[in-house]
Amino acid sequence: MKGAIAQVFPNTRHRLCLWHIKKKFVEKLSQVYYKRSKFKKDKKKCIKGTYKKEDFEDRWMSMMKEYDLESNQWLQGLFDIRESWAPVYNRAAFFAGMNTTGRSEGINAFFDGYVSHSSKLQEFVLGYEKDLKRIVKRENDEDYETEHKSRIVKDHEFLLMDAAKVYTRNIFNKFKDEWSKVFHYKVENVGNTNGFQSFVVLKKDDELEKFEVTLDSQTYEGKCECQYFEFVGLLCVHMLKVLFIKDIDQIPEHFILPRWRQKANKFRKIDSQGLVHDDGNDESEALRLSHMCQQGTKLACLAAPSNECYTIFMEGINALFEKIEKVRNLPPIQVCDESRVGNDKSTEPSASQVLLLDPHISQTKGRKKDVKEKATTTQSKRLKSGMEMSLNKNKRTCRMCFKVGHDKRTCPSNPMSKANKATALQEDGEGSNGDVEEEELEGSHCDEEEEEGSY
Repeated sequence: MKGAIAQVFPNTRHRLCLWHIKKKFVEKLSQVYYKRSKFKKDKKKCIKGTYKKEDFEDRWMSMMKEYDLESNQWLQGLFDIRESWAPVYNRAAFFAGMNTTGRSEGINAFFDGYVSHSSKLQEFVLGYEKDLKRIVKRENDEDYETEHKSRIVKDHEFLLMDAAKVYTRNIFNKFKDEWSKVFHYKVENVGNTNGFQSFVVLKKDDELEKFEVTLDSQTYEGKCECQYFEFVGLLCVHMLKVLFIKDIDQIPEHFILPRWRQKANKFRKIDSQGLVHDDGNDESEALRLSHMCQQGTKLACLAAPSNECYTIFMEGINALFEKIEKVRNLPPIQVCDESRVGNDKSTEPSASQVLLLDPHISQTKGRKKDVKEKATTTQSKRLKSGMEMSLNKNKRTCRMCFKVGHDKRTCPSNPMSKANKATALQEDGEGSNGDVEEEELEGSHCDEEEEEGSY
C-alpha cells in the first residue's frame, strides 16, 4: 500500500495511525508498560511534547537507555519508520489536527448502519440516499445556527469578535479554546531582523516551555515554532499572544483558511493552477472534470433566475461547443430529431423496461457467513489481539449453585448469606408484632366482657 500510494499519489503524505501504534505498546512492552509506570509518562512527553526532530530523537534514545530497551527489535523498527507516525515529523503539513484514522472509522460507521455482507444493491441505494439526506439536513441546521446565532464575546476581546464573524460555530469554539490560554503566557522581545520581529513566548508557570515566534511588521505574516497553524489550520496561543500585545484587532487574512469560513461549502473551490495538464493520468482528467462541473454549476445557479441571463448562458455554451469541437477534431454532436422518434423501429428496450437486478453474491469475497453444524461451529469473525484475548477470561461461578453473577457469600441458596439473614430478621420482627397485636386484641375483648358483666 505504501508503494502504491507513492506511485499513484506522488504529492500525498502517507502516515500511520498513531492510535494503533500506541495500542501495540501494551502487548509488546508489558514489562514496563503497566498502570502507573513512569515509562508511560516519558513516552507521552517524547511523542507529544517534542517540537523539534532533534529533541524527539534525543528523548527517544535516553528513554531506551533508561529502561534497557536498546535491544528491542520492535522499538528499533518503529524508530526507523518514525517519519511516518511521529507528530514532530508531520507538523509542517496540513492534516486538520488529525493523528489517527478516526475520520476513516467514522465513514465505516456511516455505512455500518445499513450495509452488511448480505445487503442487496437496492437496499444499499435506498439506505445511502436516506443517510445522505440526514447528513445534508444536519449540515444545513449547523449553517443556520452559525449564521443566525451570535457567539458570546466580551467587548474588549476584538480578535475574538472578528473570529466570530469569520469562522463557523465549531471552528470558533476551537479558536476560543486557544484564546482562553493567552493570559497564561508572557512575551519577550528578542530583536528585529530584515523587517521580521522575533519574540519568545513563555508560559508563566513553566518557563521551560517556550516557543519562538517571528512576525512581519508590515504584512503581519508570521510563523511559530510549534507549527500549530501549519498542522491544524488555526492560530496557536503563542501567535495570538504576540498579536494581542501588538494591538492587532483583526485576524490577518493569510491566517484564515477558506475551509473554516462561514458558507465555505456553498461552492467548493478547486485551484485551476494546481491541476496537472496534458500528462495523460486518469486522476488529472478526473480533477479537470470535477473543476469544470463545479464552475458550470455555479454559473448556472447565477443565470437561472433571469431569462436574459439564461439566454446569454446558452449562447456561451453553444460557442464553447463549437470551439472545443474544432480543437478536438470531433464530429458535431447529433441532436435527436423528435419527428424520427415515432418512425424508429429499434428493438432496444426502453428505460422503463430495463430491470436492474442484484449482482450475484460472490463466495470468495467479503465476510463469509457463520456455518453451524451439530458438533462444531465455524465463525468468520476478525482475529482478536492478545490484549483482547487476555481480557476474555472465564467468569467466576458460585461454589454452591455454580451460577455466574455472585459468590458463596451472596448466594440466594446459602441460608447464612446476608440477604437471607436480613429476610429472616424481618420475618421475626413481623411475627413479634403480630403476637403483640393479638395480645392487645384479647385484652380489649376481656375488658369488654367485664364491662358487660357489670351492667
